[in-house]
Amino acid sequence: MLPTINLFGFSLSTYGIMVSIGLIFMFITAFILGRKHKILFEDILFGELSALLGAFLGAHILYGITNADKIYNSFAEFFSKQQKLTTLLNSLYYYLGGMVFYGGLIGGLLFGILYCKIRKINIENFSDCFAAGIPLFHCFGRLGCFFSGCCYGIESKFGFTATNAIVESCNHINRFPVQLLESAVNLLIFTAILLLFHKGILKGSLIYIYLISYSVSRFFIEFLRADTYRGIYFGLSTSQWISLALIAVSAIILFKKNNKLKQCYN
Repeated sequence: MLPTINLFGFSLSTYGIMVSIGLIFMFITAFILGRKHKILFEDILFGELSALLGAFLGAHILYGITNADKIYNSFAEFFSKQQKLTTLLNSLYYYLGGMVFYGGLIGGLLFGILYCKIRKINIENFSDCFAAGIPLFHCFGRLGCFFSGCCYGIESKFGFTATNAIVESCNHINRFPVQLLESAVNLLIFTAILLLFHKGILKGSLIYIYLISYSVSRFFIEFLRADTYRGIYFGLSTSQWISLALIAVSAIILFKKNNKLKQCYN
């Protein structure tokens, strides 16, 4: 693995570099597609920045929710005077410091919708522009995960053995490169949505196509992941339960939108 890169005497996070590249490509994609709907450059820019704020908050909040029992125990120990304030703060930093992609996705979508409402932008057109950019961003993000050694896969004869991953439990075991698989899946989703956009198919609904296609793939990819610290409930991970919920909600919305279109043409 390659968690850091030395450049001009500075040690840079490979994950941070990949995420930054992904954000740039997401912006470029949304900007190019947004020209078709005459969405202003500044709205694409500030819309993405607003979504990033929501993604940052949502990713940390969901990570905290998966550690809710540990956070509760930390407060209980503090108020029973079995724990110092500095120990409590360190615990909170640890249990809230991680991020979960789905939390970031949901938070980003909510803040994106809020921005559109404030600026009175057509949400369907705006979401269509970012529906292709999100999986492209995620594609680079998962490459960053691979180089860093986080979000690692199950033990497997096929794969790679990390020796310097940032997550110690990933090291010294040959693991399936699940990050690379998810990166490839996101690239395929990006390509498919881009084609749908240019052909004018499912106009105004591409974000739901993304949510369904990604959630279906993520549900099965989760079986190849070994980082179970995000929580397992009734045999399924937190992300798998969220996948099922997003598939159901997106499918219902698509069904209702399709029925409305049929009524309009009847």
